[in-house]
Amino acid sequence: MEGVCGWAVLIAIVGALTALTGSSILSPVWRVPLLLNVFALGGFAYVNFTGEPAGNRMNIADWLNRIQWINGLGLLLHATIGFFTRDGMRQLLPSLWSAPVMDVVITVGIYALLFAAATAVALILKQRHAD
Repeated sequence: MEGVCGWAVLIAIVGALTALTGSSILSPVWRVPLLLNVFALGGFAYVNFTGEPAGNRMNIADWLNRIQWINGLGLLLHATIGFFTRDGMRQLLPSLWSAPVMDVVITVGIYALLFAAATAVALILKQRHAD
């Protein structure tokens, strides 16, 4: 029961963040990488800090690796087939290439920026650790 309550709290928090970012300023296409990162990293953080003993918690390198995977796979899926419901019958968001050119450029830029930032921080930490 504790796990169900914990996930309910997480979903409520992510839902509130989604409602706050649901303004007309952000295009729905731009929201995908942002919400994908918020939801995935929020889920990892919640499980990491509430469900794991202190010795098993992720370190900064693990977090950066997760950010790279989320954005690499997210861009691949978003650019090629879009996002579908779990049963694959209804498309939630069409392929990125069907959006206007400016939306494509900004969305790919968001994915690339998040991926590059995680990679740069990982390289900096690796260099400091080597010294």
